[in-house]
Amino acid sequence: MTLLSPHKSNPIESAYQLAICLYPPQFRKSYETAMMQSLRDALADPKLPRPAFLRTLLKDLIQSLIKENLSMLRETVSRPVLLYNALILITLFSALTLGFVVIEQNSLRQSANDPQLGMATDLVIRLAHGASATVAIPNDQTDMDASLSAFAIAYNEQGQVLASSAQLNGVVPQLPRGVLDFVRRNGEERVTWAPRRDVRIASVVRHVSGPQGGFVLAGRNLREIESRKDLVLEQAALVWLGLLAIIFIGTFLFGWLARAPRQAAA
Repeated sequence: MTLLSPHKSNPIESAYQLAICLYPPQFRKSYETAMMQSLRDALADPKLPRPAFLRTLLKDLIQSLIKENLSMLRETVSRPVLLYNALILITLFSALTLGFVVIEQNSLRQSANDPQLGMATDLVIRLAHGASATVAIPNDQTDMDASLSAFAIAYNEQGQVLASSAQLNGVVPQLPRGVLDFVRRNGEERVTWAPRRDVRIASVVRHVSGPQGGFVLAGRNLREIESRKDLVLEQAALVWLGLLAIIFIGTFLFGWLARAPRQAAA
């Protein structure tokens, strides 16, 4: 009686066996034996060029792994209840993230007015008591573009510059007529002023009461505040993407675990 020696796998078969473990369990259960036998038959064929066969095998293996795992993923997460819960969580976290960004950015923008509020109030009081604008406002000539320091500008009732502690490109920019009209009616305006396209100023504009009248503007460059607002947006986006990843992974794992008992019973 002749005894058949057990089959000894070579390194290619061992690697292929490990790769099959990457397939979904149900696919592996149905096709693993046939796939391994097909590989052994191909390796035993002396007419089949080994390098060309290995290239084709690797290509087909990668394509098949992607296809079968995506198919399992669709079956797992496409249940209405799972999709509904995932969409609810995504909507909730998106709204919370957006709300946080809006509140934090608005808080940063409002804080940019803090020094100017005090400056504008003090200047209005001095000018209303008869002080000269050239005396009340130092002639520092702060560069609105380069400097982050606060500055002040005094205008007469017609919007002409009386005194200024800042310049832009060597001149003191004029306030828009609409801002002056609004402040004349309401007493104060807090506005983001863009005297040049790439220069944004956090401005507090107040009307001066009394016989002289006029306006006082206290402002400072928003460059640093806007950098912080951008940082808040970037950090919130990272948190939002992380939450989406957690929801996606959790939905997939829950669907896969809930699906496993039915597969085992089949």
